Amino acid sequence: MVKRVIVLCIDGCGPEYLQSSKVTFIERLGKKGCFLTGNSIIPSVTNVNVVSIITGKYPKEHGITTNYYFERETGRTVYMETSHFIKTSTLLEKGTKIGLKTGLLTSKDKLRTLLNRGAEISFSAENPPAWIKKQLSIPPPIYSIDVNIWLIKALRETILKEDLTLTFAVTTDYAMHKYPPKAEESKRHMEGIDSELGKTVEILERQGDEVLVCITADHGMSKKERAINLETVLKTHNVSATMNPIIADRYVVHHRNLGGAAYIYLHNIEDDQKCLKILENTEGVELILSRNQASTIFCLDKMRIGDFLVLGKKNYVFGLVEHEMVDVSLRSHGSMHEQKVPIIMNLPKFKPLGQLSKNKDLASHIMSWCTD
Repeated sequence: MVKRVIVLCIDGCGPEYLQSSKVTFIERLGKKGCFLTGNSIIPSVTNVNVVSIITGKYPKEHGITTNYYFERETGRTVYMETSHFIKTSTLLEKGTKIGLKTGLLTSKDKLRTLLNRGAEISFSAENPPAWIKKQLSIPPPIYSIDVNIWLIKALRETILKEDLTLTFAVTTDYAMHKYPPKAEESKRHMEGIDSELGKTVEILERQGDEVLVCITADHGMSKKERAINLETVLKTHNVSATMNPIIADRYVVHHRNLGGAAYIYLHNIEDDQKCLKILENTEGVELILSRNQASTIFCLDKMRIGDFLVLGKKNYVFGLVEHEMVDVSLRSHGSMHEQKVPIIMNLPKFKPLGQLSKNKDLASHIMSWCTD
């Protein structure tokens, strides 16, 4: 008997996406073990959370605090999408050390470059190897529903071909940005993932393998109606600052780099109290925290965040829009309102020790099962 682990992060999958779809296999997994609603890490953006999931640590330990990082010393902005930003070891590295054969599959290539440390096999749907294209055909476009369903098929083929015993997979959240949970497109998306994952586990169990399946999400998703440029707001009140949109990445079609959280870097630190008062009274701002407060409350690496963390109300996003405030119509995330995520494990012949309340908590239970 071979013990195998499949970890799936369904990007953007708030619990309501599962509740609105017929995900019979995922429901069956939960009945065998647990099907919980837990919390993601704040800010509720992809890079912060996928690294928390794959390390089992908070950002104060692993160092990933944003998708898009402003380096104050140089004024340079960089995407946090390479593994050298991660300060701690990952599940894949730990698995390799205990003799597991590890694999990483992602829809977006940026997540492959961020998470691939310790993976013996890794590829993305954006840049797949020739053999999988021959096996499954060329992947659908990254801005499509079908790319994630293709990825789960690729997951199955890769586990079987490479005999992987620890596999970590991450989809893309284009479908959630585009469609609400009850839309027919959302149902087709979730049911397609569910069906293909079910086929994978069925094949593995039929050949006598014991399979631990863990499913969670990096964040949820909310409808947004107003966008605020905090840089412009502060400039109007004679405060000079740089706003770092935490959600910003290279994939802008679905969210336009507008999200529910932002870091503010003051050009003159003596403006801190003035800045605080202005933003506390700005429409759409739900919470503003100093660097020390944000680091303490949300366990962030304070060397990699701004002077302030600003979190938005549910229908608001922050970004570099042309005016102080503009009307928008999109679905996005980043705030505390996209924090709820599913946490699902089938727990074959195993009961986890401790609490499963955050998506990052899966990692310690996975390692316990692997070494049991």
